[in-house]
Amino acid sequence: MKKGRKSHIFFLLLVCVVVLIGCARTKIIDKISIIHAFGFDQADNDEIIGTALFPDYTKSKAADQIHFLEEQAATASLVVSKMAAHTSTPIEIPKIGVLLFGNGYAEAGVSDMVKRLVMTPQLGTNIQIAASTHSAKETLNTFKNEKSLTLAERLEHNMQGQHLPIMNLHVFLNHFYGEGMDAYVPMLTIDAKDQISIEGLGIFKGDKLKLHLNPEQSTIFSIIKDKRTRTTYKIELDNEKNRGEILIVRTEKTKSHWDWDQEKQQLNLRVKLKMALTQYPDRFDVENPDDVREITKIVVGNLEKGMKDLLATFKENEVDPIGIGNIVRSKDITWDVESFYKQYPTLPIHVNVDLEIIHSGLEG
Repeated sequence: MKKGRKSHIFFLLLVCVVVLIGCARTKIIDKISIIHAFGFDQADNDEIIGTALFPDYTKSKAADQIHFLEEQAATASLVVSKMAAHTSTPIEIPKIGVLLFGNGYAEAGVSDMVKRLVMTPQLGTNIQIAASTHSAKETLNTFKNEKSLTLAERLEHNMQGQHLPIMNLHVFLNHFYGEGMDAYVPMLTIDAKDQISIEGLGIFKGDKLKLHLNPEQSTIFSIIKDKRTRTTYKIELDNEKNRGEILIVRTEKTKSHWDWDQEKQQLNLRVKLKMALTQYPDRFDVENPDDVREITKIVVGNLEKGMKDLLATFKENEVDPIGIGNIVRSKDITWDVESFYKQYPTLPIHVNVDLEIIHSGLEG
């Protein structure tokens, strides 16, 4: 009797689940226009120029499926509405992979757009935010010519094994609104081959793009900022005795520790690294402990100089993408945002790199 009753209950639950699934709102992929990349530029009359890339699934695979749309309006929502007048299917934004700020728009200020991002719950926090050295229109139009919709994947690839730290909308908003830190995004550019490439990082001061880090600086930033980074670091041993030699290492494990000396009003940064040698000059024998020590000394010297130079660049430009203000705030109960950032340009920061060389993936 009990067994039959359980079977009856199970059957009713199964029917309910099937009915609920059947009631769910579904959208057929060839009945909607899914924007993959959306760009924003500043018009001369202060309106927004929106550009979008989306595929047309209603056409055959042999056809050019990537569409480029451009519209201008007073607000981003009106841009989307005007774009819908040119499509045969409704425009959907939840699947956007990349939101791109054109150079002029980013330098003028992106606060209005960021507020809209916060107020748009359909957008996932894992989407990519990026800026360009060109206009968003020119950048996306160039990318369209590559006949690809993998811009988000290209950005993620550069975060997993190249020179960028892990970033997405969640990280951007945290730094944009967080106290004692500034936002940063990947920078795109159009290279000499008329292709889109990743060109380091863009650093914001408030809501305005203030500083552009090149790939080498971005690598150093990634090592300091992101313990998950697996970036490659290249050193050119360009001296009179060993001209043209190259040493390449790859980070396997990183850990940054910040110590605030309140009495001296100075910061101490210690970075513990495990790095694998991937290429080294023939004159070195990695089986010789003395040669390994010399390689370690070279890498440590270059990293410490690179970190000091980068931190000096941040202070000179009065930007704080590392979140040094937030670091000090967490260690000093007397911290005040206004007084700290008056002190920030002259704040002493001592850097120490603790490196362990791992012998793997070697090329002599």
